Formats: sequence, C-alpha cells, structure tokens
Amino acid sequence: MTRPRVGAGTRRAADAGEFELIGELAALFAQPADGLGIGDDAATWTTPAGLVSVGTTDMLVEGIHFRLDWASPEDVGWKALAVNLSDLAAMGARPGRALLSIGVSPERREQAIGIARGIQAIATRTGTSVVGGDTVRSPGPLVVNVALVGVAEPDHLLRRDAARPGDLLAVTGRLGGAAAGLAALIDGRARDDVDLQPLLDALHRPTPRLAAGQALAAADVRCAIDISDGLASEAAHIAKASGMSVEVDLAAAPLFETAVRTFGRDRALQLAATGGEDYELLYAVDPARLDALTEALADHGGLTVVGRVLDGGRPGEVTFLDGSGPVVLDAKGYVAF
Repeated sequence: MTRPRVGAGTRRAADAGEFELIGELAALFAQPADGLGIGDDAATWTTPAGLVSVGTTDMLVEGIHFRLDWASPEDVGWKALAVNLSDLAAMGARPGRALLSIGVSPERREQAIGIARGIQAIATRTGTSVVGGDTVRSPGPLVVNVALVGVAEPDHLLRRDAARPGDLLAVTGRLGGAAAGLAALIDGRARDDVDLQPLLDALHRPTPRLAAGQALAAADVRCAIDISDGLASEAAHIAKASGMSVEVDLAAAPLFETAVRTFGRDRALQLAATGGEDYELLYAVDPARLDALTEALADHGGLTVVGRVLDGGRPGEVTFLDGSGPVVLDAKGYVAF
C-alpha cells in the first residue's frame, strides 16, 4: 500500500491555486507571432541574422525596492520591466522577450495579477513579448524578477569602456526626480499629492530611453550607461571601465523643477547626483557629433552636456564641480549591499 505523503492534500490544493494564478497571468500576455510563448515547458525564439542577443535581469523585493502603501501593484510591475528595458537602452539594443517570476503568498494573488497588468502595459508600449516565467509561494515579502533578452547590431553596441579623451559626457532627460519622489514619501507626503506627481511618476513609472539608445548607436556613439544608481556613480563606472579620468559639472545637471521647488536647488542637485533610479542615459560623445545628436535626440529625452573625459589624470578618477570649483559629494550613489 502506498503510504500517503504528509500534507499531500494541502499540496494538491496549493497546486490548484498556483495553476489558477498561472492561467490568469497567461491570459494577460498574447502569444508571440514567432516562436513559442506561455504554455510549454520553455519559450522559443530566433535571433535575426547579423544581430546579437543582449540579456539582462533585475529583481525587486518588497520592503527593499518598493512599498505597496506608496506604489500600486501596477506601478511595481511597470517598474520591474522598465528597469530591464533601461539596461537594453544603455546597450543600444531593442527589446524582445521577457520572463516574469513572482514570489507571493496565496492570499495576495490579486496583487500578483496587478503586477502582471503593469508589466503588460509597458510591454505593449515597447513591443516586448512576455513568454514565460515562474510563480512560487513566498511566506515573506513579495518578490518580482524579470529577465529580458533583446537584440542589437554587434558593431554598434554601447559599452561602458569606450570613452575617449576629449569626449563630452551628456545625459538624456532630467535627473533626481525619482529620488526626490522617494524623499517626499519618506518625509510623509501623501502618494496622491498632485503637486508631487511628476516626481512620483519618475519614481514609479520611469520611461526607458530605448529610442535614445538606438539613436546613439546609429550615430556611432560607443559609450553609454543607464543612470540607475545616480549620476556620480555612473560617471565613476564609465571612468573605471574606460581607464580614463572624467570631470562632471554638477551645476549643469538638468533638474526637475518640482524637486527644486520642493527641496531647494542644493538638495535637488544632491538627489540628482547620488539618488539614483532616473533610468536616463549617460554617454560619452565626440564634440564633432554634438549638433547632429542634439537633433537626433530632440524627441527622445534631449541632450544636456554635464562633463568631459580628460586627457590625463588618474584612470577611474572623477572630479565633481559645482560651477565655482571642485566639490566633495556626501555619497556616491546607491549601493545594493
């Protein structure tokens, strides 16, 4: 006689609940026109001839990366995919296939569905196909992981290690909005405060600069990074990877006017330099291409010069200026550990 497993009935009930959740999640995402999506043991797709695959992944953990009293489940889902898309943008790649994994307790399944809806919204907007993933029971915090694979031309990849002496450092968009939004929430401001909406949108619904990254690659720019940990930190990454020294003029950083009004210019500038989660692009460009790039990026976040790559100096060194001379920052950006 077969001995019954301890908890077998509970396991079967849990399986049924998991399959129902998977079915609800799968219903949100259309099957890709080419290859296999949700429904088989694995997904399939082909990489177009002459292109290379570009892969990335990011994990968001409740209480560390988001709070559901500050953000909706849809916001969390949007951001979970957006931060991965920003990595592709920084490589000059275009999106392709995404895999979504969620760890959640059974009584929070509606939040998991909301997260999937947020992912579906930005996936539709960016031409990304969600083709599979995993669901697991999490007795603790809610966990969301997205793995993303895109494609790029191998001879037009944007990399961190390609800055050259004389290059200018420039950014897309405005900086510090997400960090200012987070600071406002920490200070006790309400998440439905209309005066803070530009900052909260920057925090919860960032816009990955996919078109800008592809425009940079097409213009033969070779060096870029996305600003996930703050302008100061990303400038240091470029300097170290390229073996160059760089200079960053903090006074030139484009700020959110709402952040300046809310916190004052000095605090807004500090948040732009070290706060992170902007998901704009920082890139090194030959000055001779500046005019052409300004035009190419006019509808994709614009272009603001914030520094330069020096001919000389210690490799990996970053000097920060504020318009009147060198400054020392209180922090150098977000650190995960």
